[in-house]
Amino acid sequence: MGYWGCLVVVRHRHPLGELAAFTDGVHLELLQERADDWRLWSLEGQTSLDEESLIELVDVTGHPVLAGFVMDSDCLVLEGRTRDQETWRACLDRAAMSAYMAEDGQSVEDWFLGPEEAAERAVAWARAAGLTPVPEAIADVLSKRSDPFVEDLFQELLDGLGIEP
Repeated sequence: MGYWGCLVVVRHRHPLGELAAFTDGVHLELLQERADDWRLWSLEGQTSLDEESLIELVDVTGHPVLAGFVMDSDCLVLEGRTRDQETWRACLDRAAMSAYMAEDGQSVEDWFLGPEEAAERAVAWARAAGLTPVPEAIADVLSKRSDPFVEDLFQELLDGLGIEP
């Protein structure tokens, strides 16, 4: 069985545990520190962050926020938020996500941006964060299958966005 939980990327050097979004007994773990105070956090068992939580994170940190809900390490719901834009949503490993959604009679097209539009939004998100994205790398990740874990694709996405290890 793979990982189920939420990954959150914020530019903030302080622990997130004191924020309202994370005070409900969520197990919060720092997974990775990247350049310029970017941090990757794991929220095990958390199914996602609602829009209010994303807004709170943007307000507290003063920087764009990226969250990904990992489903059994197969696919990932990706949500990004900046100060100036609404939350955008895409997914990593569309084929695996399609299989999950088909079980409920739904389609990825009903819920997520297509890879091309998602890449444009991701590039805009990175630029709003003051990063130097690599658009081709982002587009490539958004059209790839996970092999074997979607968490590896998420790491590739962070690299493509310009969040240096």
